[in-house]
Formats: sequence, C-alpha cells, structure tokens
Amino acid sequence: MTRIEIAIEPVTSSATQPANRRAFIRGAATLGLAVGGLGLASRLGAAQEHESATGTPESHYVGSDASTTGSTGAATPDPSAVTPFTVYDPVLQPVQAGPKEFTVVSRDATLNVAKDVTYAGWTFDGTIPGRTLRVVEGDTVTMTVRNESEFTHSLDTHAAKTSPEVNYRNLRPGEEFTWSFVATTPGAYMYHCGTPPVLLHIGAGMYGAMIVDPKEGWSPARELILVQSEFYFERSEEPVKVPSMSTMMLGGFMDHVVFNGHASQYVDNPIPIKVGEPVRIFVVNAGPNIWSSFHIVGAIFDRAYVNGNPKNELFGLQSISVGPGDGACVEFTVEEPGTYVAVNHAFGHAAHGAIALLKAV
Repeated sequence: MTRIEIAIEPVTSSATQPANRRAFIRGAATLGLAVGGLGLASRLGAAQEHESATGTPESHYVGSDASTTGSTGAATPDPSAVTPFTVYDPVLQPVQAGPKEFTVVSRDATLNVAKDVTYAGWTFDGTIPGRTLRVVEGDTVTMTVRNESEFTHSLDTHAAKTSPEVNYRNLRPGEEFTWSFVATTPGAYMYHCGTPPVLLHIGAGMYGAMIVDPKEGWSPARELILVQSEFYFERSEEPVKVPSMSTMMLGGFMDHVVFNGHASQYVDNPIPIKVGEPVRIFVVNAGPNIWSSFHIVGAIFDRAYVNGNPKNELFGLQSISVGPGDGACVEFTVEEPGTYVAVNHAFGHAAHGAIALLKAV
C-alpha cells in the first residue's frame, strides 16, 4: 500500500498520528464528526430558536409547481427495511446522439449514508443520488416521472427550458406524468424534487445529475461523476436517522458531506485511473446548502469548464468553486503512480466525508 507523508498541525501526540494516508483520512472524518458533536448542545438551542422559521412562507417555498399548494409540510420519510450498501459506481459510460427516454421513480428507501449510519430518505429510483442521466446537445428527452412514494413529489431538471407549473408538477402517490424537452445547452446539471418544502426534499435525498454532452463530443478520457451533498439528522436515539428541516435551515450544521451519497465510500474503495490517461470528472453540487471548492491533491486541472459547458473554458486551475445546484467539469492527467485525493477543500466539509481516493497505476 502506498505510504504518503503529509504535514499537519498536531492535534494529538505523535504516537497517535496515523502514518498511512488512508488511515489518516478515515481518522480525519471521525475527528470532524467528533468535533461536530461537541457543539451539539448549542446546535440544539439554535435549532429551537429557528424552529418557527420552518413555518414561514419562505421556508416552504412554493417549489417548482407554483400553481399548486402540494407541500408535504413537516412530514419526514418513514424508516423501512435497510437496502444493502453497494458502492455508487462513479464511472460514466458514453452515449450517442438521438432521442432519449427516461423513467424516474420516486421511492422511499432506508440506506447506508456512512459507516454504521442508516438513513430514511426520499429517493429517485431507490438510491442517493439517483442515477446519472446522460444525453447529447440537441436530443429530445422524454421524462416519465412516477411516484411510488407515500408522499407528494415532483422532478425539476436544471437542463430544461420549460414552464415549471406545466412540467415540474407535483404528483400524488400513484400518479405518473410524461413530458419532453430538447437539451439545448451542454452542461453538468442537477435534477431534484421541487415539491415544497424544497429544502427538505433535496436534503432527504431527492437529487441526481444530468449530463448534457456537447454535440461535437468530448476528447477521449476516463469519465467520472461526483455528486456532492449534505445530510442533516434529527436528534434522537432511534437507530435510523431521519432528515431535520430545522437543522437544514441553519445551513452549516450538517452531519455528513458526501460524494455520491455515502461518506468516504471511495476511501475504502478507491477509484482506479491510469498514469498518462486523461481523466474528466463532472462535479454536481446537490447541496442543499454548502459550496464545494473541488480540488485534487497532487493534480492541476489542465482545463475546467464552468457549469460543465465547453464554452466556459478555464486553464491551469488548482480548484473550482461549485455552488449548490450548480455543476462543473474538470480535466487532468497524472504523471506518476500514486493515490490522488479528491476533496472539498473546505476541509471541515472534507472531514465530514467529502473525500474520494483516485488510485493511479
């Protein structure tokens, strides 16, 4: 196993400092969670002070479908049988131009979002994030949205130019709706539930990435998708966590920040890349609240594309800023074997799980 020396400010005696980078990263995540726990009392007090804010019109924002009042209010997902954990596959497969049809199903699911942490979520297709939808500029995209959840949900994709109240409509349990749009603008987009309160529905897990490739295509590369998001838990002794709307309102008191739905899953399962092979990563920040300063330790982005659009090209970046609901694309090539670490360089967020190892051979 590769051993990598790093310089950090000591927080314990040298005898307790891990020599192995993977162990250090895992320890950093644990430390971050422990530090977060120290502020629990003040966090709960602040949450109580803000509890009334969840009843305001602003917090229950009318959502994508402004023509209805289909808010789910203070309801949260109900725990169910736990879906066995599987690593979210970050590798993207190419697609050809032509009409695309997707069926996306709203489902309640209880999932592992960190080691020994189960979470009752609202999902698309039973996973957090939902599967990545990939199309080509100019494609006609037909979306069938089906609600198999116990609550009202919808689907809003940032890749479409459409009337929200017509096509991002709220669907009651058992309802289904089909609509189409033309993907006119290349980019790395987010899709999500737009049913109010939108903050809660996104925070509960209803999001995914939609990639619109330029019609000219991309140059050959190993392509990956990383969706950053946060989890905020209600405080209870129950074994299954549920999302906390009041904590989401505070913005900075997340329990986990993750890539592809699970804290540090790519620490124990590094993503393989090859020395000398171009790598292209699409980064989508589902939020719902915090920004990402996306960086790869040991690499410089040869090119970066704001919103994942090749017209928005930048060169020689050390990191790229991706706000909630936004996306980006970065390209780089590593020249030496080793372990390269993708992080949100706001290290308080990295310590909460926003870390992925890229193993170059």
